[in-house]
Amino acid sequence: MELIDVIALSLLSNRARILSKTSCGLSVTSINIAAINHSLNLDIVLSDDKKLQILLCLIPENYKEFVVVSVDNKTVIWRTLGLSTTECVHRILDVTNCESIQELKFYETDSFDELPILATLPHIEQIYISRDCNEVFVHKMLEMLSKVTSNIDMCQDWFRNLEQFQKVLMLNMNSITIYAMNLRDPTRVRLSLDDLLISNAVHLHLYDVMISVKTLNRFFKLWMRKKSNPRLEHLKFMTMENMSPDVLLKGLNAIEMPQSTTRTFRVSDHANSRCREKVVTGGLDVMRSDGTRATVAIEAKAGTTILDFYVWM
Repeated sequence: MELIDVIALSLLSNRARILSKTSCGLSVTSINIAAINHSLNLDIVLSDDKKLQILLCLIPENYKEFVVVSVDNKTVIWRTLGLSTTECVHRILDVTNCESIQELKFYETDSFDELPILATLPHIEQIYISRDCNEVFVHKMLEMLSKVTSNIDMCQDWFRNLEQFQKVLMLNMNSITIYAMNLRDPTRVRLSLDDLLISNAVHLHLYDVMISVKTLNRFFKLWMRKKSNPRLEHLKFMTMENMSPDVLLKGLNAIEMPQSTTRTFRVSDHANSRCREKVVTGGLDVMRSDGTRATVAIEAKAGTTILDFYVWM
């Protein structure tokens, strides 16, 4: 049976679901979900790279009775036969033997309709939040879904409230990546030392978020004294602001490593990490009070400064 036939069979009854799961032995590479304007789009990729798209509409009410399926440039419509949207999603995950969602994306979403459904999902490897999602929705979404994901990737357009921004930094995540969209907006969030100190992520990547060099210098000094996030393994900044190496490294007793020195930075938790190993060339080494070594790498190009802080665990 083709994938589309197996899933269709599984929706007929609970007995059909069990038969589909035990007899067909589907092997799925990944399932991604996009929440877009009152609908859920499931992208299913099989081990042979064949793809299947399933659309579930949440409103109006009569649309919830149907499932739209696209495969090989063909579209078919199924009736849900009384199953709720939540039940449909779980039937699909069950019959495809999917234990986690690779990525959940939110676009142009301001309704809470899909959140109770998504909160029942197994582990979500990464959540992406586009700039089109409003602040109220994002706050509620993180409240309901932060416990089922390890990685958050988001745009910073909606941060009008500093308190909400700090709540994101405090999340107990494997990685948090934040992009600032309004690069020339002087009112956009500027990170303080307290913001960095309350962060709990293992990997914190901040793109075009404003921060002063003196603040970074003070943060590194506190890290050396074991007075900052003990889970931190990689801190990354990309900014259009000038970053003076002399101010950044003042009082750190940094040791400059030769450019011929190459080391491979590996993440400690591969299973839950979206970050990959990286070869670090040269850099400036600093030492924490417990003997843990870290490397500061600064790269300036085309009006942009990239700073990486690698902790060697």
